[in-house]
Amino acid sequence: MGGGWAGRRWAGLLRAVTVATLLGACASCALTPERLPDLDRRFYANLESPEAQAAFLKMRKAEERRAYLESKGLWEKWQALSAEQRQAVLDNRVEVGFPRFALYMAWGPPADVRVEKTQHRTVEFLTFIRCTSGPRTGAYVKSNLDCDGTSSETIVAVENDVVTEIRHPY
Repeated sequence: MGGGWAGRRWAGLLRAVTVATLLGACASCALTPERLPDLDRRFYANLESPEAQAAFLKMRKAEERRAYLESKGLWEKWQALSAEQRQAVLDNRVEVGFPRFALYMAWGPPADVRVEKTQHRTVEFLTFIRCTSGPRTGAYVKSNLDCDGTSSETIVAVENDVVTEIRHPY
């Protein structure tokens, strides 16, 4: 009876070590953007390059990601938003008067940018595409083909880094 018990004990220990090894291996795997917490996913979409995004995904702890955002100046921009603006961003809402940063945090980078310059001013017209049906309903995407359904476009005018007009689809 003792040999059987010892054999089962060793088998159980071996299984535990195997599971721990597999979990450790998965912990070193990069996250996907979809697995990031909502706010981190919004920051990820606004990082300046694919290299910066890859570095951000490799950070396993929230504290590491926040320190990275601080080093890029993005956390300071987030903190500079009013509490109402931060909540609007989390609710995917944008209003006239919001800074460009809040717009990008709410809807991600634009699908298209058109710049109009006059002698006294420069206005950017940013196009945002939102899926209105299909598996990504409500998501803002770079191309209407990413929706796998229908989409709508919203044009946002930005002047001096401030939202000055929002043209919703009719």
